[in-house]
Amino acid sequence: MTSWSHGYPADSPYTFSFQAAPAPGNLALVCALMGVEWRPAPRMCMIDIGCGRGYTANTLAAANPDWTVLGLDYNPAHIAEAAELAERAQLENAIFIEADLAEMSDAEIDQLPELDVASLHGVWTWVSDSVRAGIVRLLSRRLKPGGIVYIGYNAQPGFGRDMGLQRLFRHLAGGHAGPSPSRAQACLGTIRELYKTNPRNLTTTPLLTRIVDETDPLNAAYLVHEFLTDHWRPVFFEDLLADLAPAKLDFVGSIGLHENTPAYLFSDEQRAIYDTMPEGVMREFFKDICLTRPFRRDVFVRGLRRCDAAAAMDRQIIAACRTAPEASPKFEVPVGSAELPEELWRPIAAALNKGPQSLGRLRSLTPGRNPTAAELVTVLAGTGLALPVLRDSGPTEATTRFNRIVAETYANEGRQGGQYALASPVAAGGLPCSWLEMAVAVRVGQGQSDATALITELLPGIAATELDAIAQKTAALIAANTAIWRRFGVI
Repeated sequence: MTSWSHGYPADSPYTFSFQAAPAPGNLALVCALMGVEWRPAPRMCMIDIGCGRGYTANTLAAANPDWTVLGLDYNPAHIAEAAELAERAQLENAIFIEADLAEMSDAEIDQLPELDVASLHGVWTWVSDSVRAGIVRLLSRRLKPGGIVYIGYNAQPGFGRDMGLQRLFRHLAGGHAGPSPSRAQACLGTIRELYKTNPRNLTTTPLLTRIVDETDPLNAAYLVHEFLTDHWRPVFFEDLLADLAPAKLDFVGSIGLHENTPAYLFSDEQRAIYDTMPEGVMREFFKDICLTRPFRRDVFVRGLRRCDAAAAMDRQIIAACRTAPEASPKFEVPVGSAELPEELWRPIAAALNKGPQSLGRLRSLTPGRNPTAAELVTVLAGTGLALPVLRDSGPTEATTRFNRIVAETYANEGRQGGQYALASPVAAGGLPCSWLEMAVAVRVGQGQSDATALITELLPGIAATELDAIAQKTAALIAANTAIWRRFGVI
């Protein structure tokens, strides 16, 4: 650890990943579903607290030239990389600030602009109490009345089952020298061997299952930032809410839309108990007891105002980000799967394949039995079939330039996996994609359509025996996605 990092590993950059949750279209959808008044404005100021390498902040800046997007991080290496990417992409509305919230004075915080949206993904449960207090001071002083906050965090009791695993990582890493990524990697062999012995108190969780799976290794940077901080502390929802009280934040709901709908969460017996509980903290705690939810993605607002949820949902515009299939997609929920009956799904799928639609119009396509907004968005958003859209736009110079630079600069990291997205002016955020899809979309936008030539350029060392098969897959990718890329203003 470095002396300035407050026990947080600073010698390893975080993963280069796009986080879709804080995109304002997603926040607006949660608010509408929960009957809370909030809509994205044509001009807004957003902040990504703990922005890491700046991919999410830069994507939002590229997609929204009339917004100001701030990225704040204590790690100078992160800020330098994020600012360099913004400069190369000529994103004058992206501003990156190296700041230690444990040390920032109120006067320094007050130099920041007033904020419409704030995002913290993963940060809260990885940092010291002094940094947490700094976050709350920033929100209480700079978040506008009516402003919205997204917080993603390791939650109790779900992530508490991994507390032994985290402590084991720290003990094992302490026995190795070198930078944090190599120390984290050095722990894996021992953990895998120990897991085979079925130790009584090393609980088999989804995270441990990933760690012991040698065929699908986790990124070393993720392991460092998840496990090697001195302050790794999953929190209960009610304790987070209490800590946020000075910022006057009210809970809105969860980004995982189905998590706001009890019918998708509980057995009949559990639902009977849930319905007897008062709204608020107790019901959220009950969810965390009953669900496998180690990571919560919650939305808060500074000054909750109620609205008509049905009307607000019907105003939301969505667009298919892949071709809607003939059969209703199924989204797995705790009590089974959410899907729409065939007679309801067919006209909805046909409309989505034509272009963006309001939820109100989609719900009206089936006389006699209209799906509820909750049913519809659970299936569409849960399966990743559709995204909220905020505007009608073609590709802009900013998004075209930014997508090209990301595809070129982060090719090697992209080939190893990660969460990537094409900056989309239509979605006012990112269109999820693999690195290959990003690279192909960029070149299709430049007028390249020959799959063989394209793959030869992207993978210059590819064996001749593999070229034809990969070129065929790429041609199919182009055929399936070109209309989608146009729909979202990517090309």
